[in-house]
Amino acid sequence: MGDYDDSGFASTAPAEGYFVCADCFGDKHIKAFIEDAVSSAECDFCNRESETTNIAAPLDEVVELILEAVEREYRRAVEVLSYESAEGGYQGAHWDSRDMIETIGLDLPNDDGTLFEIIADCFGDEPWCDRDPYALREDKLLVFSWERFCEFIKYTRRYFFFQENEEFEDREYLAPAALLKFIGETVRSLGLVKMLQEGTLIYRARHFEASKALKSSYDFAPPPQERAIRSNRMSPAGIVMFYGSDDPKTAIAEIDDNPNLGIAVATFRTMREAKILDLTNLPRRFGFFERQSDSDERNRYHLAFLHSFVKSMAARVEPGDREHIDYVPTQVVTEWFRSVFLLDGAGIDGIFYPSTQNPGGCSVVLFADRYGVVLSASEIKEAAPDGGIDEWSLKNQHEKAWLQLVQSKVIREA
Repeated sequence: MGDYDDSGFASTAPAEGYFVCADCFGDKHIKAFIEDAVSSAECDFCNRESETTNIAAPLDEVVELILEAVEREYRRAVEVLSYESAEGGYQGAHWDSRDMIETIGLDLPNDDGTLFEIIADCFGDEPWCDRDPYALREDKLLVFSWERFCEFIKYTRRYFFFQENEEFEDREYLAPAALLKFIGETVRSLGLVKMLQEGTLIYRARHFEASKALKSSYDFAPPPQERAIRSNRMSPAGIVMFYGSDDPKTAIAEIDDNPNLGIAVATFRTMREAKILDLTNLPRRFGFFERQSDSDERNRYHLAFLHSFVKSMAARVEPGDREHIDYVPTQVVTEWFRSVFLLDGAGIDGIFYPSTQNPGGCSVVLFADRYGVVLSASEIKEAAPDGGIDEWSLKNQHEKAWLQLVQSKVIREA
């Protein structure tokens, strides 16, 4: 960043001639920048020194990195805010240099005040304001749109919201249909739809009572439609899906809410490849001071929103009378991905999402009902005791089954 003739504006000049080490900053991206730019064996601020290697970088280069990050989010108030002397000055939120350093959370863990003052001098005397003080930043706009989506879907219009409607005319936030389309485009651009290989193991836990033993494929399959009377995170009552996890511990944690019931865990193997939207392994968000290479086309604000969105999708909902309302937004998103979203002209088979009950664990909803579970010949006969057309019909219903029960294990007796 070149210096400005007007000393009131931002300039690296006050930092020239000083050297600073990584220990003088708390942010990991500033630390990494310093470690890559060291050219002095002594730090001018914490008095660290080395007899064998360089440990400190030119402070003006570090300040350039900081100002570059600030100018990505903020501008000088004189450039964008109106000024009315009679009204107290700039009309809109603004910060002086020292307040700006506090606003961006610049951590100077070893500073006695000297480093802070030099950096503040580099920020100049002109106050700062949001880069666009009259509009929401892109990630905040998207988060606000999602919050509005949730309220709208729960309390205003649950169906036919793809139509144009007056609730969203001339509003700054995205309408529900536009937001869903945006989320789909974002996960597609980030490559979050992954191929689940044939032979992948999925674990599904079930409760059972003392008088009931779980053994067959149907015992661990999703329920029949007439028994799908409970709203779930990703599916409303009446819509059957296969819920599981990528490890037994998470599968157990997701259902273990009644100590009086037994628990059994079934291991299923996928019998074909499946396209899965993976919301458990998002690209990390960019740090405030992190530079983005010219070749990196990811939008840092879209990525920040996606992290917020997934956190909301996986948020714990307390069991009770409101489940059928509070699950509606995630159910609508899931239905959109199940019915509308396409990748290379084809739909997807499910969604991996962070476990609510086991932090760090991975849950999955597969777009498969009980007919997606493979039945053995003996299980078909048992499920269709009359034989004949009933048995043939059952075989036909399971023709495209792709989830095979491998084994089951009782974890806790009833």
